[in-house]
Amino acid sequence: MTIRTRSIAIGAISAVALVGAASPALAQKTISVTTTKSSPMALTGAPKTLKAGTYTFKYTNSSGIAHNLRVGSTATPLITSGSKTIKVTLKKGTTVKYVCDPHAPMMKGTIKVT
Repeated sequence: MTIRTRSIAIGAISAVALVGAASPALAQKTISVTTTKSSPMALTGAPKTLKAGTYTFKYTNSSGIAHNLRVGSTATPLITSGSKTIKVTLKKGTTVKYVCDPHAPMMKGTIKVT
């Protein structure tokens, strides 16, 4: 191996190490919550616990019934089909409620923030 080849190889290893190191920081914090035609009065996909931080909640409704997703005090608009997103910052040691506003008695839950 020549000196030039060796430094290219070392550079490639460094680039791989940097990409590997950067991956956790770039990890997506998107939570997908859905309402389906087969379960038109349910919010599925929300986890029971999450670590503190900022998350994007993507709500997808394919039920044909107008729903929204509220996480804490932030909500999507009502939609009968398609997807909407909201960003929510979750603080450690809290419990956050999520709900579909028009159907709150049936479509609700909580997320514990660690």
